[in-house]
Amino acid sequence: MYKQIITFPVPKRGKISLVVAPRAVVPSLMSMLATLALHGAVIVVDGGNCFDAYTLARCLRRRTHRIQPALKAVQLSRAFTCYQMVAMLAELPIDGTPVIVLDMLATFLDENVHFSKRQHLLESSLNLLRRISEGAPVAVWARAHPAAEGEYQQLLTPLLETSQDIWELQAPEVPNHQLPLF
Repeated sequence: MYKQIITFPVPKRGKISLVVAPRAVVPSLMSMLATLALHGAVIVVDGGNCFDAYTLARCLRRRTHRIQPALKAVQLSRAFTCYQMVAMLAELPIDGTPVIVLDMLATFLDENVHFSKRQHLLESSLNLLRRISEGAPVAVWARAHPAAEGEYQQLLTPLLETSQDIWELQAPEVPNHQLPLF
């Protein structure tokens, strides 16, 4: 996987920055979050239960010895369903506070909710993110799926169309054969 932390630019106001990558990118996202947290409050909405406070603390410790104020600047909410994702995004303040959404599409892959309803809820979420991005930096991570077809691709496409800055990363290929020992 990723052996080093990839440095993503800090998201800018007026744009939605999107990272489409495997779960191995989480340490890089925590590094970006650390950069934002050192400058003030940051809101994190976690859709895939992947927030890594330990990695965030390590990233902060590399930059400052006062990590407690930066950790307290991070407001974390976890969404477990697509309904909760929309509700959480609707409740976010429009006050310039940066927003990071982790594994956003995970909540919209729930097969217990009819697909057309999930598409509608995703569109509502994207409209809310557009509104938030007018006054605050917004970054979204969508977990890349190796065989992105069907419903996942239909959900990813509107997210790609809504975003202005897009980074797509893939996991390195693993050799198909066993390497010799000698």
